[in-house]
Amino acid sequence: MRFRQRNPLSKQDVMTSILVIAAALFSVAANNALASTEIHEHKARDIGQGTLIPKIQLQVFRDQIDGVNIHVEVANYLLNAPNIAKKESNTGAILQGHAHVYVNGVKRQRLYGEDVHIPQSWLKTGVNQVAVSLNSHQHENWMSGDHSIVGSVFLDLSKKDIVLHTFTSQPIENKHAHH
Repeated sequence: MRFRQRNPLSKQDVMTSILVIAAALFSVAANNALASTEIHEHKARDIGQGTLIPKIQLQVFRDQIDGVNIHVEVANYLLNAPNIAKKESNTGAILQGHAHVYVNGVKRQRLYGEDVHIPQSWLKTGVNQVAVSLNSHQHENWMSGDHSIVGSVFLDLSKKDIVLHTFTSQPIENKHAHH
């Protein structure tokens, strides 16, 4: 029997493949952990017919002093505190509510605006996951079909490029044309 020799993969190709597979496994495990946490802590609420699907995207920046800062970009969603929520809450085409911030599967805080600081003390050495879910002001997880509306990022502060992988259940379309 004769075997055909394949072109060997470069070290970079192998490392990229390993990172992609690891990120996918982390994403599945993290979503399961997050979903499990949310099921026990909060009820789910479907966004309903005729409502624009909220979208979420996370951007991570190394903080100059401690930990990281995360910018939470949302579309089709009004991120606000309950005391300033519009009276006609969630009756229009755009939902409103707040967000929950999870670090490594542990709910750390609520978020009423677009930016959050994650202190180093909340992070472990190596790979960390930060997830942000969109929630009603009754703390129900907003769902579209069978999916929570959540953004997630895996990061490692020991790396030059700290973001290893990002995930969002409802991505925001690219607004800028890149050439």
